[in-house]
Amino acid sequence: MNNDHESPTVDESPVAKRLDLKLSEKARPLFEQAAQFAHAKGLWVSISSSINEHAVAELILSARFPDDAAPSVYRLIADDAKQTVFHEMEFGRNKSTDRQETRPAALNDMVIDTQLETFFSKAFDLHLDYLTDKQHPPGFW
Repeated sequence: MNNDHESPTVDESPVAKRLDLKLSEKARPLFEQAAQFAHAKGLWVSISSSINEHAVAELILSARFPDDAAPSVYRLIADDAKQTVFHEMEFGRNKSTDRQETRPAALNDMVIDTQLETFFSKAFDLHLDYLTDKQHPPGFW
């Protein structure tokens, strides 16, 4: 498992710092927990983060089985200027993409855990068993 903190473009504005902190404090621990679980199940997993010049912060989880040609990627994108959070999932095996737009208030444990479960289930038919009581019910989204 590879946990890199990348900052290809550095923006030191208060908005950028706030977005990065929110992703780091709320989402990154959940991404790391899911990554550890998936790694134990045989997936290669990496986590990275960045902030661009427009104060858009991203937290990125990339995962694949060793024999997969392309990884599947879950991006959590927070755009403070637009007051929007995007959950973007790219599935390497079938080359499809799902993208959901939510409000910043959706940066909470239940929503993120539900999205992580959806990602690993669709991408790898892997269920995050440790989440039994921490998800929205089926059909919520």
